[in-house]
Amino acid sequence: MKIITIASLKGGVGKTSIAVFLSLALKNSKNSILSIDIDHNNNLTDFFLRDIDIETIQERNIGQILKGTIGISEGIFKTDYGIDVIASVPELSTIAFELLFDTAAPLRFAAMLKTLPYDFIIIDTPPAISFELSCALHVADIVLCPVGYSRWNIQGYSILDAKVKRAGENKYFIGVPSAVTDKRVETLRAGGLKLTKSFIHKSEAIATASDSGKILREGSPSAEEFKSLAMEIVKL
Repeated sequence: MKIITIASLKGGVGKTSIAVFLSLALKNSKNSILSIDIDHNNNLTDFFLRDIDIETIQERNIGQILKGTIGISEGIFKTDYGIDVIASVPELSTIAFELLFDTAAPLRFAAMLKTLPYDFIIIDTPPAISFELSCALHVADIVLCPVGYSRWNIQGYSILDAKVKRAGENKYFIGVPSAVTDKRVETLRAGGLKLTKSFIHKSEAIATASDSGKILREGSPSAEEFKSLAMEIVKL
């Protein structure tokens, strides 16, 4: 099993889109996938579970798992995409505040994940230093940081890199050029950041698919970019 955390301290750089479409691309390679939404904005939840009623999600979500109200297997939803999902809810921010000083919580989370039978676990995180992000970094084998092009985005990359190093040894941290043009990719690579060879162009197709809860068209440029990223991640 590999646990991949998608993290950025800046919003609007395609963090959830990478979590969603990387999950789908890895699944298409015949891997078993669990996607975990640990962001109270719960956009990944809305993509995969938009047909599940709110009351059910309120009863079975990552907040309840972290509190110990339910077991992790009880919080897993099956989807028509062939991807299993653990949902998030807006109340997660309140639950996370309650757990902030529970230093054993990240350890319990890691222990729970290790009991699960998946090839890859993908975790979508909030765009801020937080309890939720700390948990997701603690359990990660690989941390992918979507990087656009702004001075604050790059500064956020550096802060996150330092936080990953503090989270423990043997964690692989790398940026993913996301929502970028070819020219911006060249500029980012010239800046000396550690980046994937694969990158995700700014695309109306990705925005439309994300908003509508639809998969990318097979063979489309955006689908091929996520396929390339998935192949690169598998080899890390």
